[in-house]
Amino acid sequence: MGFLDNLFKDDKKGGGENNKKKSNNNGGNPLGNMFGGRPRTFHGTGQSLGGTQPGTVLPIVLMEPGPLGVRVEKRPNSAGSTAIVNQIVPGGQAEAAGMQRGDILCFAGSNGQEEIMYDMFLEMAKSTQRPIHLEVRRISTLLDKQQKQQKQQQSSFNNQSADAEARRKAVIAAAEAREKKHKTQSKPMKQVTKSTLAKERQQQQELLAANNTNSLETEIPISEASRKAALAAKQSEAQVAAQLGYNPYETSRATAGQARNATTTVQHGALSSYSPDQQDELPFPNVAPPRNATEEDGDEDDTFGGPPPSEEFQHAFATVLSDADKDKVRSSLTIMTKLLINATTKQDEAKFRKVRLANAKIKSAIVDMEGAIDLMMSCGFVLQEQDGESVLIYPEKEVYKVPEWIPAAIRQMEKAQK
Repeated sequence: MGFLDNLFKDDKKGGGENNKKKSNNNGGNPLGNMFGGRPRTFHGTGQSLGGTQPGTVLPIVLMEPGPLGVRVEKRPNSAGSTAIVNQIVPGGQAEAAGMQRGDILCFAGSNGQEEIMYDMFLEMAKSTQRPIHLEVRRISTLLDKQQKQQKQQQSSFNNQSADAEARRKAVIAAAEAREKKHKTQSKPMKQVTKSTLAKERQQQQELLAANNTNSLETEIPISEASRKAALAAKQSEAQVAAQLGYNPYETSRATAGQARNATTTVQHGALSSYSPDQQDELPFPNVAPPRNATEEDGDEDDTFGGPPPSEEFQHAFATVLSDADKDKVRSSLTIMTKLLINATTKQDEAKFRKVRLANAKIKSAIVDMEGAIDLMMSCGFVLQEQDGESVLIYPEKEVYKVPEWIPAAIRQMEKAQK
């Protein structure tokens, strides 16, 4: 058998002390622990998209002689053409051991960091010596659950390359990991509108008024003279407020410009268009109360009428806005707004309902922007695989109705681009 003589567990009963020593130390053979030897210590990051290999590592033991019940293919992107599972034969021992399509074959004890060569695995499979000990690295994503529910997509996945599917899963798993880390480090932005600000201000005023009304009753001890003095002070404040036209004792929110204009009006009077000949007819200075900083003429509510966007959209929108590169955020929102308008207004045309994520411009604006894919999917897009590439598909009008809050979401995205 050659170099495979030392690969199988308990394949030799004797051999003296030298053979036992070699068996315990794997004899310098890199595959010794695959067939029951002592686990090796692996160093380095292996071959991956960067850093530690992604996925879950599972131990596999193939005990029975004869066919393994598995078909493998080469990974052309790996150095030396390593092995990846292409097909599992139903009822075979590979299926019984728990192997699945897309599993990457690795040396036992390497924690999924060192992959088995394609030719080497074929020679092992042809041999009659058993058991075979190895590990598989499996990449699983949330998208797999959707794929199991969609039988048509599942059939298309079986026709494509297992290596292409593993690469796609690795990209999606990395994106999900970044999204999960971002969500744990940041809290979603609270959607604040003028209506909510007005409601909170009204509640604060009601609470303050209730406290002022009950303050005289709750303060203990208090004499009758003190009670009369407090009431007299409140009456005096009310008279001053009536004369000025606003309550100077009430806290008011104002911008720096509004405060400066109010101060100028108090000191010099209100501006007027009277000519010098009409100086005798000038009215007394009219002091107007400062406007609330949250009130702007002609500004509409952030919901823009109709139902507000869904919570899923608001969370994804806040994640996109949290990116530090504001130019990148505006570019991403511009592209997503255009795609969403085309998909919802031209739902009968298939070319406007399909977004290719492999496109360089789309990849930069959506795939590389955290929260962008979630935002598109919250608006109705579905992530699918077509012809070996990932795409976003907006459903047809006959099977999907555009949500009523989509116009408000589009207006919100357009406003954030300014």
